[in-house]
Amino acid sequence: MNLTKNLKSLEVTVSKLVAKAWMDDEFRKRFISEPTEILREAGVFIEDFVKIVVNQDSTNAPVLQGADGMTIYQINLPPKPSDLSDEQISAWSLGGVDVASACRSCC
Repeated sequence: MNLTKNLKSLEVTVSKLVAKAWMDDEFRKRFISEPTEILREAGVFIEDFVKIVVNQDSTNAPVLQGADGMTIYQINLPPKPSDLSDEQISAWSLGGVDVASACRSCC
C-alpha cells in the first residue's frame, strides 16, 4: 500500500496499529520511536521524502502536510478509550471485529 495513494486503507491500518499500541506498551514505545518501520512492517510503502510523526495523547485526525520538499504524516495516538473492552480493542487490532464505529470520537 502506498502512503499517498490509498488513504482509506492507510486509515484502517493506522487505526489497527493504534489499537495494538493501546494493548501492548512495548509496541507503543516502538510505534512512537520508529513509526516508519512499524508502517513498513504493516505493508505500507513509505517514500523517502515522507517523515512519519506520532503525536501522543492527541485526538485530532491524521495530518498529511508538505514542508520544504518533505511530506510529514502525523499520526495521532490518543489515550485508550474507556468505553471499549480490551477484547474489543484486541479483536480490532487483529482485524477480526469492526469497532471503528464505536471509536469514532477517539481516532
